Amino acid sequence: MLMEIEEYGRARILKPSFEDDELSAVDELDGAGSLTDFEYADKSVRHLIVADTTLSGGRLRQIEAERVTFSQVTLQSIVINRCVLMSSDWMDGVMSRVVFRDCKILGANFVDNMWSNVVFDNCRIEYATFDSIRASTPVVFVDSRFKEVRFQRSELPGGHMSGCTLDAVEFDGGTYTDFDFRRTDLSTIRGAGNLNGILIDVVQRQELAEALVSELDLRYAEGDDG
Repeated sequence: MLMEIEEYGRARILKPSFEDDELSAVDELDGAGSLTDFEYADKSVRHLIVADTTLSGGRLRQIEAERVTFSQVTLQSIVINRCVLMSSDWMDGVMSRVVFRDCKILGANFVDNMWSNVVFDNCRIEYATFDSIRASTPVVFVDSRFKEVRFQRSELPGGHMSGCTLDAVEFDGGTYTDFDFRRTDLSTIRGAGNLNGILIDVVQRQELAEALVSELDLRYAEGDDG
């Protein structure tokens, strides 16, 4: 199957590729070494656990999970659509050609992940940490809302973020060279000094200045002390 490319600004992303009419409905994601050409849909679960598994060529759709644990899982060519994922841990995993679309990701830890061609589209991401993410191709965030989110010790060069709302978002170390932030307000972020080499427009120079000043413990004189 020919893989399609989608463009987000300068970022070029390989889309997931599978045929809808070839997907088979499954009731479980765990318990096998690999799962291919599947759809896991319309489920409400207390704890979704997947470990030591490869999931490829499939879709997770309309899943509501009170807790999620993905440990040493490889996701290849996967669409995660209209899911509500709470208290989730994505540990020591691999994601390749993965799209999160119209999802609520509430309370998440993405730790020690290898990513390529990963997109978050129209998602709500709250109380989340992206820790030690290594991206070999651009990571894309579009039309998404962030609240209390931390990016730390991650390598996300050449990424793209547009149309996003950032509320209490912190960048704590990491590499973001050529990450394109030109269509996102950066005035409220924390850790602006860690964003060396990012791509912005002229207006955002003032936004970043505001973000940097807000982190300083400044004292303002009253009246004229001269």
